[in-house]
Amino acid sequence: MIVYTIGQQSDTLVTLNESTTIVNPYYLFVFTNVSTKVVYTTIVNSASDTSEYPDRINIYTFNTITLFATAQAGQYSYEVYEQVSSTNVDPSGLNLVECGKMLLNPSTNLIQQGYEPTTTYKGYAG
Repeated sequence: MIVYTIGQQSDTLVTLNESTTIVNPYYLFVFTNVSTKVVYTTIVNSASDTSEYPDRINIYTFNTITLFATAQAGQYSYEVYEQVSSTNVDPSGLNLVECGKMLLNPSTNLIQQGYEPTTTYKGYAG
């Protein structure tokens, strides 16, 4: 599962090389909100992988602050497609190389700390 926080930059860790069939492809990332069905897309060049072990894991850095600037916090599904184009954002006819879930956390924690009242006890000697 990929986890991002609104307003914070994060690396994206995925495993794409094992299903890739194109040499030096561009990857189209498609994030879809589970509730609203709003779609956010971005394209990264496979050459921008910063992983030291690209056969095991791929690490990409793209601007998650801008990409999810207007996004609603919550659950998303994501798909990653390989392609030769650096501009195409339509996944129709492209080879799917990975899919999964993404959690977009709000910029501030909405869960308040619990209230813990002070409790005093009177002891009686009996």
